[in-house]
Amino acid sequence: MVEKIALTETELEEKLKEMAPEWKIKKNEKGMPYIERVKHAHSFMEGIDFVHQVADLAEANNHHPDILIQYKRISVRYWTHSASGVTLADAQMAQKVDALF
Repeated sequence: MVEKIALTETELEEKLKEMAPEWKIKKNEKGMPYIERVKHAHSFMEGIDFVHQVADLAEANNHHPDILIQYKRISVRYWTHSASGVTLADAQMAQKVDALF
């Protein structure tokens, strides 16, 4: 199992470039970093099907994202609450979720 320690800003940028370049680094209202990728579905139900696929993958890996559904716009966000930041496990899940996009 991957140790869940928050990556530094430089480490995170390098890991995303290497593993999941479509993901963006952002910060929440408390200044904690997270990574996000957005899918624009063709229909509401296509978006819901995508969410189900992400949920199945997350459950299989026991590492769950925040998912925001806004009609046909789906935001998938990863960070590890207990590490107060983005970990290698988050970057690995982003890479796995990329296959669903």
